Amino acid sequence: MIDWIMEHTLLCLLALAALGTVFWVWTQRGRLAMSRGWVVPISLLHVAYGVACVKVFAVLEAGSLEAAGKMSLFGAVFLLPAAYWLGAKLTMRKPETVFDVFLVPTVFTLACARVNCLLSGCCLGCLIPGTQTRWPTREAELVFYALLLVWLFLRTRKGETGGVLYPAYMAAYGCFRFFTEFFRESASPNLFHLAHLWALLCAALGFAFLIELRRRAKTNKATSRAHRRKTK
Repeated sequence: MIDWIMEHTLLCLLALAALGTVFWVWTQRGRLAMSRGWVVPISLLHVAYGVACVKVFAVLEAGSLEAAGKMSLFGAVFLLPAAYWLGAKLTMRKPETVFDVFLVPTVFTLACARVNCLLSGCCLGCLIPGTQTRWPTREAELVFYALLLVWLFLRTRKGETGGVLYPAYMAAYGCFRFFTEFFRESASPNLFHLAHLWALLCAALGFAFLIELRRRAKTNKATSRAHRRKTK
């Protein structure tokens, strides 16, 4: 049994991600106005689509089908929002609620994927000069995910979401990855490589959405004040 698990670590970790997704969606089904019968199918679809996103993005990134077996975690960051927005519109739910709810299982699934990197020996950090030890970039990312999940849980528990969670995640993750990419092993001989571009784009989009959400909140607040003055 242990040998089978070691030979199928990615499958086992995805199964763990699916269980975590089912649990979270079940606890948040009230916010989504989702019936119990849809929790498991939607959760499994979420994990499957997330896997497809990271694999498709790896192929697009490499520009070759030879990368079909690889994964790029930025694929989930950039491609999942399209599914969230479309799903929200088709089911007449608030997009910000869908984004806020499904971010938690997304982060958990990406953490599981990074654990697979540790077990399979890929996505290594560069060698620390003068040593045979590598920079712990994968471990650092797992710490980042753990802290992020705690923050997301606390914000959700307090009801402080309002659509800001996903853009805040993009901004934070983009900044984090841009920094750690300097310490990651890359096929590129240059100091800056493609992942730096994705990280900058991720951070820029996150900050842009946060600024827009803040602007809308100020506008709505000003409109509400003006309306109250008129009604007095």
